[in-house]
Amino acid sequence: MKNLLKVVLVLAVAAGLTACSKNKKNDGAVDGTVVAVSDMVMAEENVEVPAQEVSLGVVHFALDKATLSADNRKIVEANAQAIKAAASAVSNYQVIVEGNCDDRGTTAYNIALGQKRAEEVKAYYVRLGIPADKVATVSYGEEKPVCYEANNECWAQNRRADTLLQAY
Repeated sequence: MKNLLKVVLVLAVAAGLTACSKNKKNDGAVDGTVVAVSDMVMAEENVEVPAQEVSLGVVHFALDKATLSADNRKIVEANAQAIKAAASAVSNYQVIVEGNCDDRGTTAYNIALGQKRAEEVKAYYVRLGIPADKVATVSYGEEKPVCYEANNECWAQNRRADTLLQAY
């Protein structure tokens, strides 16, 4: 029952963050926080309860860059606050930072750049007090676009780092 309450608290935090999101894209995607459910964990009563995976604010990068702008730092700071709040309600969690690129450049270049972006965001989370062993990074290069058109606006949307919080 205790674990079930923790899951409910994480959902409440996620719902609150989702309600705070203001910007909508033309494709219907919400800019900011999205909640998705994945995996299964066992509650104390041996009832399967979904582990919660929360996607937090998205950090966008300039072309060929992996440095955090002042606006990016604000997004990461807000994410860190949400991570700390959710982490206090669960027994275990993992933060995953996914680095992404637009489809220009070679596959190897984009994988390396996506990793640099993910590592830059992770480093800032660590400076903000998120334990380094709780933050993993992965680069998807150009493999997980959110926009498929060949124009500057679309490419800008794909140059990003997504942060996922998986609470158990």
